[in-house]
Amino acid sequence: MTDDIKKLSMYLDQNALDKLRKIGTDNHFSALKDRYSFVYSNITLREIHKAGVNADDSEKIAEFIILLTKLEATFFQLPDISSNFDARPYECTDTPCNVYLKFLDEDLRYDEFIQPMEKIGLAVHNGIADYDKFGGIQISSMLALKDFLLDNLATLELENANCTDKNIKPQLEAYIDLCQQRMQLLELQLHDFQKGVRSMNENFKEANQDQSMSKAFRDQYCINVDNLKKIEGFNALNRIFVYLDEVKPESFPQLRELYKDIFDENKRIFNRIFIIYDFLNLIGYYPDESLNKENKFLRSNLDRSHAMLGCFCDIFVTHDQRFIKKMKVIYEHFNIATKIYDIKVLEDQTSFEVLYDLEANII
Repeated sequence: MTDDIKKLSMYLDQNALDKLRKIGTDNHFSALKDRYSFVYSNITLREIHKAGVNADDSEKIAEFIILLTKLEATFFQLPDISSNFDARPYECTDTPCNVYLKFLDEDLRYDEFIQPMEKIGLAVHNGIADYDKFGGIQISSMLALKDFLLDNLATLELENANCTDKNIKPQLEAYIDLCQQRMQLLELQLHDFQKGVRSMNENFKEANQDQSMSKAFRDQYCINVDNLKKIEGFNALNRIFVYLDEVKPESFPQLRELYKDIFDENKRIFNRIFIIYDFLNLIGYYPDESLNKENKFLRSNLDRSHAMLGCFCDIFVTHDQRFIKKMKVIYEHFNIATKIYDIKVLEDQTSFEVLYDLEANII
């Protein structure tokens, strides 16, 4: 992020931005942008949007967008990483207002299709009230996505029929052919998908009858959360696994083996960060609060994405102490040089507390 910029890149999550929104002045913003190059992501925008919706206050959203504008913040995001192992973020210099409007049109519109599947993780924390109803919503969302994609494919086919550009038409036809093949594959998979969803939710319902799956997991592996939280500093993740191996029943499989993808260097670091973040929540290592509540669970997923995107910045700023604890374990494990700061906004200045700095041995 800093190859062409002398100033250090700084990425703030929504709670850090909120401190600046509430107390910050133009003098604060001017001093900060002289020292740092600010960046934000679609995760930032999602948090900002959610904060405004929850408060039923569109002006609150506008205040955040104005703040990003005054900080001269640059939007960045990862390209599709499925086909690019060494994917790097790309930046957009459009105004935060225009980026937010594009986010509303291109990101939020897909929530109705994506979120029912994303919410599967709620079942681990017994956050599903009616598993049969939840399974029906998942199936309906997939069918709605199929219809949405078919509508868009029909639009493409109409554009192709009216296309007279000999340079564009072959590419358009090839893309349409690829889409048609993928839609055929989707159709073939729908039956098994519906059957799998119903079976999975039946299993979740049974597993959560007495207590949440996450609580049962910690009990069965004899995890003492108070002792677990004492593990901090250098090599924390490996020491956590050593502790878990020491306390587990002899007949139980080692968690290091169950979570071996964490240590597989052939796996993308983005995916491994996601796995570690969810794993730390599962075992009770400074878990995000109220993961059985839908809003809190989705917020936790956003924090997980922040942790991944923060790898590409010089400094990540947050005031969320539980989040910081998990980020420190993850970043130290991967030797990530991103510094983690807490923020304090006073009337006359903004100050930062360094909570993680690998180079300075602050872990």
